[in-house]
Amino acid sequence: MKTVKLVLTLALAGAATINPAKADGGDENSRVIYIESAKYTLPLVEKWISEYNRTNPGVQVRHAGKDARNVDLRIVAYTEAAPAGEDGKTVTCVGRAALLPVTAKDNPLREQIGRRKFGKKELKKLFFSEDPLEGEDAKKDPLQEQLTVYSGNSTTSGASFFASHFGYTTAGFRGKKILGDDIYLLQAISKDPTGVTFNNLGYIYDLQDRQLKDNIALLPLNVGKAQQEIIKSGNLDETLSLLEQEKIELVPVHHIGFTGDEQSGAKDFLKWILTEGQKFNHEFGFLQPDEKTLSHQKKHFATTY
Repeated sequence: MKTVKLVLTLALAGAATINPAKADGGDENSRVIYIESAKYTLPLVEKWISEYNRTNPGVQVRHAGKDARNVDLRIVAYTEAAPAGEDGKTVTCVGRAALLPVTAKDNPLREQIGRRKFGKKELKKLFFSEDPLEGEDAKKDPLQEQLTVYSGNSTTSGASFFASHFGYTTAGFRGKKILGDDIYLLQAISKDPTGVTFNNLGYIYDLQDRQLKDNIALLPLNVGKAQQEIIKSGNLDETLSLLEQEKIELVPVHHIGFTGDEQSGAKDFLKWILTEGQKFNHEFGFLQPDEKTLSHQKKHFATTY
């Protein structure tokens, strides 16, 4: 959890930057709101921005791009439902991201992988270094020895959430660490077919035809028969619905949210995302916040502003 706290701390510190548009004394309704986003959430954020600007011409919301000095809202990822940030600021949860373990479709070991059902113990043994408590007596898995694990190594990677979900830190991953955005993990296993990794749904599914990408195969999970059939089908929308309706222990899910200054004109943008904007989450491979969290946040905006 130290990694998660660090991400939030950095994000909250950056969000305190004052936008010159706030200080010029101009009309609040004509100001520009700048948003900073990680690469994997950018398609959804850009959709929110375009739809909000189309129906709310008085306030323009823009992606900050490389110049993040004047950011009003910043996307962060975290595990708690509604964490409190520094200086009393909170994070407004706008969605959730799920992580699934994958390999290359042409992995020469795919037949052996397909005969397995990976439970929690098997996933831990595959992705992480040997538990020192098990010692030298731990039974070696021949398949594990033939597969190379690829994990992310950036503050925006899902690696920290995948690791913490199974009781580890990112230092515990076996194999090789890849710098940059998690999309490069999929490139890594395309070059090394014996590689295994994990990624968010927006990267492993084709967002146009809503099916698993042609060059990717899911690792079979030891879940209920009905759950297994839905995940195995490779249909993005059915998988999203399943993960929103049921909590599956073997599928890590983390929250994504905005941190920043709710007192600015950004509050209306956030209120819009929690109501109108939620219908776009599935389009880009993200879950909606759970009903309790979403209801709590809507109430917060209704009673505070």
